[in-house]
Amino acid sequence: MILDNLENAELYYPISKKIMEGFHFIKLTDWKKLEPGKYEYNEDIYANLQEYETKDPKDAEFEVHRDYYDIQYVISGEEIMGIGSLDDFKVTKEYNKQKDVAFGECPSSNVLVKEGYFTFFAPKDAHKPSLNVAGETKKVKKVIVKIKI
Repeated sequence: MILDNLENAELYYPISKKIMEGFHFIKLTDWKKLEPGKYEYNEDIYANLQEYETKDPKDAEFEVHRDYYDIQYVISGEEIMGIGSLDDFKVTKEYNKQKDVAFGECPSSNVLVKEGYFTFFAPKDAHKPSLNVAGETKKVKKVIVKIKI
């Protein structure tokens, strides 16, 4: 898992060409003007633009993916994300290949993700996004860029 400001995205370009393209997609798109929905970049990269209110951690589950990396960029607002390891992940809802997700529980730490920051999750990273900050509900606009491995 990586947490950083989008201004530092270039530090992660050497990981892979696809990851660099994913960051370019975020940087070159005016997400603030777009409506929530799915946006295609190419056959290996797409984005889900979301607007929502954060939720209580007890109302959320950890998720893991196998086929895609996630870059979750907070456009406006802030949220807590729970982070854990696939090694400690206990499945509660089996892996859905079509949606590339399994849900479960695991020991975790929390990180605050503010406007202008992103998280990067690989398949070994369990994550529980969209959580309240200091017990308070926040409005968030976020884009999740999915990058095929």
